[in-house]
Amino acid sequence: MNARSTRSTTSALRRVVASTALAGLTLAACSSSDGTASAVPETPPSTAATTTVATTAEPTTDPPATAPPATDSPATDSALAPFETIEPGAYDVGVQTITVVDASRSRPLTVDVWFPIDDATGQPAHQYTLLPGVYYESPTAVDADASMVAPGGPFPLVVYSHGSGGLRYLDSNYTEAIASHGYVVAAPDHTGNTAIERLSDTEAEFDVTALNRPQDVSAVIDAMTDAANPEAAGLAAAVDPEQIAVTGHSFGGFTAYAMASGYANSLGTFEADPRVDAIVPLAPATGNASGRQLLSDDDLAAITVPALVMVGTNDQTTPATPNVERPWELSNSEPRYRVDLVDGQHQTFSDTCAYQQSVPLMADVPALIIDTINSYAEEGCSPGDMPIDRAHELQNTFAIAFLDSVLRGGEMIDPTVVAIPDDVIYAVK
Repeated sequence: MNARSTRSTTSALRRVVASTALAGLTLAACSSSDGTASAVPETPPSTAATTTVATTAEPTTDPPATAPPATDSPATDSALAPFETIEPGAYDVGVQTITVVDASRSRPLTVDVWFPIDDATGQPAHQYTLLPGVYYESPTAVDADASMVAPGGPFPLVVYSHGSGGLRYLDSNYTEAIASHGYVVAAPDHTGNTAIERLSDTEAEFDVTALNRPQDVSAVIDAMTDAANPEAAGLAAAVDPEQIAVTGHSFGGFTAYAMASGYANSLGTFEADPRVDAIVPLAPATGNASGRQLLSDDDLAAITVPALVMVGTNDQTTPATPNVERPWELSNSEPRYRVDLVDGQHQTFSDTCAYQQSVPLMADVPALIIDTINSYAEEGCSPGDMPIDRAHELQNTFAIAFLDSVLRGGEMIDPTVVAIPDDVIYAVK
C-alpha cells in the first residue's frame, strides 16, 4: 500500500469505531468539563478577509459577536495571487505507539508518534486501537518504527494535545497531514481526561487535569528530544530539539497556550517551557462568559512565541469571545495570526462528522450511540455549517504554512500577496 496514492479519496470516512467507545470519542473536542461552555452562540461576523491590529474592549458577561475588524485591502483581488490549499506532503506517514513515564509524577502516558517515511508500500495500515479487537484503521498511515524514518532529518517536533474526554489520535487527519510534510508529531493521552475515563466515570478533577496537561506535554518533549531515552523507541534521533511547536484542540488549545504562558492553580505551578518555539491553538478553551478564566491577563501577556489561533465563527462550546479574543488582544506573540472559519463550529476541528457518516453503516449500533453522535454533530455537521472537508483543508493549510514559516524559514500566507477566500477571516499582528 502506498499511502500517498490513497489520501485524496479517503477523507469522507475517517472513523469506524466500535459502538462501545463511540459516545466517549464524540466528546473529544471539548465538553462542559472544560469550564468553557457558553449558552449564547455567536453571530457569524463579516466574511471579509482582513489584515489588522484589532482593538476591542474587554469581554462582558454577555459578549457580542466579534471578529477581526476589516481594513482596506492594499491591493485589489485581481492583483493578488490565488489562494491555494496545501496538498498532502511528499512523505508517507508511519505511526508507532510508545509509553512515556514522567518519573517525577509517577505518571505513564500513552503516546502516538507520527513520522515521515519514504514508502509505505507493503506496510500494514495502522490501527488506532480503542479496546482489544476494537480499532480504527488509518487510510493513510502505516505501522512503522525508527528504522523506517525517512532520511533528511532531523525533523521539527510538533506535540498535539487532545480535547477534554478525547484520545490522542482523534485528529489523525491533522496529525498525519503535518507528518507528511516532514515533521515528527507526538500526541499523548492525558491520563485522567480521556474518553476511557469519561466512559467509566473515573475522570480526574478539573484542577488536577488542568495542571497535568502542560506537564504531560513537557514530559513528551523530554522523551522525544533525548536520543538516549529508550522510551522514545529510537524516534528521538529523528527530532531536531531546537525546533518544537505545540498544538491542540479545545482544552488542548488551553494546553498549547499554557506551554508558552505558564499556568498555576491551587494545586501547583507550571512554568512556561522555553523549548517551545511556536503554538497553534484550535478552538481553544481559555475562559467563558460566566467569569471562569483558565489563563489570567498576566499569563496571556507573558506569551511571546509566534502563534496561530483558529476558531469557527459559530463555535458555541468555546466561542471566540472571550476564548480567542482575550489571547488575541492580550498576548505578545510576534508574529501572531488569527484564522476564523466562517460558519465553522467547535466540532469543525474534530472528526465527529466522519463518525456521523460512518457509524450508521455499521450493524447493530445502539440508538444511544447514534443519538450521542448526532447531538455533538449539531455543532459542525449541520446544514449551513462549513463543509467539513473544506474546513480540514483550510486547517491543514494554515497550520502547515505557519509551522514552515516559523520552524523552516518558509513564508506564511500573506493577505497582501494572496487573495484570502471569502470563507476565511484572516488577521495578522
